[in-house]
Amino acid sequence: MLRRALRCISRRCYQVRQSRGHLGRNQRFKSSTAAATEESKEPKDELGPMGLRKFDDETPLYDVLESIVEKRPDVGLTSSDTERSMKAFVEVGAKTLGETAKLSERQWVQLDELGIAPGTETVIKTILYGGFFPEYSTEVATRGTRLDFASRLKRNLSTQPFWKADSLGEPLPSSPHACSVSMPCWEHIVGYEEGDPEVWDALALGYPRFVVHPYIARLFRACDREMAKYGEACFAFPSERVAKRACDYIRHKNGSQTPLRIQQFRDTGIYAVIFPSGARDAVLKFWQHFGFVISSRWAEAILREHTCEKNSDFPTVDHRLVRAQTMPTTWGQDDTEYCTKPLECSIKAKTLVKQRLAAEASNCDPEDVYLYSSGMAAISSSLLAAQKMNPGCKSIQLGFPYLDVYKIQTVWGPGSHFISDMNPNWLDQVKNIVQTEQLSSVVIEFPGNPLLQTPDIMALSAILKENGVPLIVDDTIGSSANFNLIDHVDVVVTSLTKWFCGTGDVMAGSMILNRNSPFYSRFKSITTNEYEDMVYSEDAVALEVSSRTYIERMEKVNETTKPLVKFLREHKLVDKLWYPDSLQDPAIIKRGHSGLFSFVLENTEDSMEFFRNLEVNKGPSLGTNFTLACPYTLLAHYDELEWAEGLGISRHLIRVSTGLEEPEDLISRFDRALESIRR
Repeated sequence: MLRRALRCISRRCYQVRQSRGHLGRNQRFKSSTAAATEESKEPKDELGPMGLRKFDDETPLYDVLESIVEKRPDVGLTSSDTERSMKAFVEVGAKTLGETAKLSERQWVQLDELGIAPGTETVIKTILYGGFFPEYSTEVATRGTRLDFASRLKRNLSTQPFWKADSLGEPLPSSPHACSVSMPCWEHIVGYEEGDPEVWDALALGYPRFVVHPYIARLFRACDREMAKYGEACFAFPSERVAKRACDYIRHKNGSQTPLRIQQFRDTGIYAVIFPSGARDAVLKFWQHFGFVISSRWAEAILREHTCEKNSDFPTVDHRLVRAQTMPTTWGQDDTEYCTKPLECSIKAKTLVKQRLAAEASNCDPEDVYLYSSGMAAISSSLLAAQKMNPGCKSIQLGFPYLDVYKIQTVWGPGSHFISDMNPNWLDQVKNIVQTEQLSSVVIEFPGNPLLQTPDIMALSAILKENGVPLIVDDTIGSSANFNLIDHVDVVVTSLTKWFCGTGDVMAGSMILNRNSPFYSRFKSITTNEYEDMVYSEDAVALEVSSRTYIERMEKVNETTKPLVKFLREHKLVDKLWYPDSLQDPAIIKRGHSGLFSFVLENTEDSMEFFRNLEVNKGPSLGTNFTLACPYTLLAHYDELEWAEGLGISRHLIRVSTGLEEPEDLISRFDRALESIRR
C-alpha cells in the first residue's frame, strides 16, 4: 500500500508537470523553479536524525518520504486519500524532528506540484529539512543549476557572446536581474515553446513577464506559507490597486463568484492576491498581459529584509561592474550615495530619467512623463485610460500586433478592429471605421515589429483628430532618440528596458502625453487619478545610470547597423530584409533608423544551421548593448504560425537587434554564418 501511495504521488508530480509543459504564448508563465527535474539520486552515506540517510536538495520529494516511512513503520500512507494521509504522516514527523526546518528550493517546487496546502507545508518542511538536507542556500539556483555571477562579470558579451549550444540558459547579461536568456539554437526555441524539460531545466531565468524570476518565485512561496489555506496560492503585486485590478480580471475570466482575498505581505508595500489553485492560469495571464510586475530587485530586497531569508547568502554582485562591462559609463563621485542610499536617492534618479525622456520628446514637460514598472504596464495604462474616456468602444490595432497589447484590447477590453498596414488600402479602412463607429483609440507600433513598417503617421493622425479618436504609439523599436513621434500623436509609450536602458537588466516603461493633443486634458486627468509610482528605488537608480549614455549609444547603434544591413541586403543567400531606412521625413527622423532589422534566407531550410553558427548572443528581447538575435515568429507567435504567415511574417524570420560592436566585426560574424550554409 505504501508503494502504491508513493507511486500515486509520483504520478501526480508527472501529471502536473505535463499539464504545465507546453504553456504557449498565452500561458508561458512558468516559475523559473516550477519544472525541476525528477531524476532520483542515490542517498548519501551520512546519517541524519533518527538514523536516516541524508539526501541532497536534488532528491525527489517522494523518495525522501519513502525513506522516512521505511524508518517509521508506525506512520502510514494510504492510496485512497494520499493528501490526508500525508498530513497525518508529516504531523507525526514534525513532532519527532522539532520545529527548526526549512525546505530546499526543489522540495518547495515539488510540494506545489503535489497540491499540498501551505498549512501542511509548515509541517512538511519540518520533517523534510530537520537534518535531511544541507543548509538552504538562497543563491540563485534553478533546476540544479547554480549561477556564479561573479565569475561571469568579466565576460564582455559584445566580444565574447554566448552563441554556442552549451550556453543554453545563460542569463543575458550576466546579472542576477537579466531580462533575457541564452537560447542559441533553433531547437532550443522550439523546445522552450513546447515545454521540453531539457530546455526549461537549463534556463537560469527568462523574460520576466513570461518566466517568473527565481527571487519573485520565492517571494510568492513566502506569501503562500503565511497567507494561503489548503487549495489556495498567492501572487504578489506592487500595490493594492493593482491587486484589486488582478481580482477583477480573474473574476472576468473565471466567474464572478471566484473566491479571492487581498492581503499585504508584512509591511512591504506589496499585496498578495490569494486565489484558488485552479485560477492560477488567469492570474498568470494578468501578470503577463498587463505588466504590473514586481521587479527581481524588489523581491530580493524583501527576501533579505522581511523573511527568514534575510541572512541568507544572496550572490554578492557589484552592479557597477556589470555596467562597466556592458556600457561605456563610469560611475562618478556623485554616485556614492546611489550605492549606499538607493531609496533616498530614487526620487532624484526618477526625476533625472523623466527629464532625459522629456528632452528627447520635443522638450515636453517632465510632468507629462510617467514611469512604470515595465513597458507593458505603460501600454496597458494608456489603453485603460482610453477605454475610460470612451467606455464600451472598440479600438483599432493597426499593424502586426504585439500579442499582449492585442489581448488587452480583445480579452479585457470591448474588442478591436485589426487592420494590417501591409494592405495598401489600410488608411481607407481606418477612415471608414472611424467615420461610422465611435472608438476608444488607435494603437500602433512605429516602426512595426518585426517587419519595421512605417505607415504615414501624419496622415493617420489627421484623420483621427478629425474624427475625435486618440492615437497611441509604441516607439520602443525605433526609440525616441531616432524618431520624433510625440509631435504627431497623442500618447507615446516605451519599454525603457530596451534601448533607453541598454544593459538589459532593468524592467521599466514610460508614457508621455502630448500637451498639444486635443485629448490631453482627459488623458491627464485620468492618468493623474490612476497613476501609482511602482518603479522600485534600486531599479530607478540602475535605470538612471544606464541611460546616461542613451544618445551616445543610439548613435553608435545607428552607425553599426547601416553597413550591416547593406551587407545582408546585397548577399545572394538573403532573400528579404526589412529595415525602416526608406523613411526619410525630417519631421520624424532625428538621428537614424535604430538597430532592429529582420530577414529571411533564400533557402529557408538553412535557417536552423545559419542560426546555430551565428556568433552573436541569441535570445528574447532587444535593445541591449550587445547584439541579440532570435527567430522572432517562433518565439512570439508559436501558437499562431499560420496566422502570422498569412500576414506576411515567415516562421523562418530572424530578427536582429544590433549592439555596440564594430560594424566590420559583425559583418564578419554574419558572413561566417552564411558561409557555413553555402557549403
